[in-house]
Amino acid sequence: MVLRAVGFDVDGTLYPNNRAFWRSILYIIRHIRAISAFSRTRRIMREQEEDQAMAGDASETEIGVFAQQLRCSPERAERIRRGIIYSGLEKCLRRLKTYKGVRESLISLKKAGLKIAALSDFPIGRKLQIFGLDDLFDVALGYPETLRLKPRPEPFLLMARKLGVLPEEILYIGNKFHYDVRGAENAGMRGALVGPVTRHVPQGVTSYANFQDLAERILFEVKK
Repeated sequence: MVLRAVGFDVDGTLYPNNRAFWRSILYIIRHIRAISAFSRTRRIMREQEEDQAMAGDASETEIGVFAQQLRCSPERAERIRRGIIYSGLEKCLRRLKTYKGVRESLISLKKAGLKIAALSDFPIGRKLQIFGLDDLFDVALGYPETLRLKPRPEPFLLMARKLGVLPEEILYIGNKFHYDVRGAENAGMRGALVGPVTRHVPQGVTSYANFQDLAERILFEVKK
């Protein structure tokens, strides 16, 4: 099948997670209770999705579980999620640099006629703009717009519909094997990893050492 589009995870894929962590360490310490509760919330939600028990509005579901973990009202949980988890952590990314060659690689892929998408388990918000990449993406989707969390197939299939291409015509690239590669495969796409994480990938999984390697190999495939 001809490759027509490339999708990318955002957090930890376009930029290094370790740099983001150290840049936000004081913020994390200050809000450790809320951030820990949100981490538990996401774990519970993924367990519910695996059991196909999760239904209804995705945002309301997340707020409800988050409220239980915080032991507060849904209204307060929603304010904390919006202010501390979503907006607050996004602000910590300001002045953080992407991996070397990200923009140049995306430009080369677009010049080759490929569509480019971003798909994240968090709101995209202003992240692509912060990194100076917002002009390069044809589609940008984040939770709760995606309705479900990776590795469920629904977010990936929504990305395919927005791009206007078949799932099997998409290569999706991330930094987590279970969520990104397996999630893409669950939706009938190809999955791959990029960056330092590629040192520990299962045998047979496509991996790119860096974005220059990624662009060169994808362009070679497109030109064959």
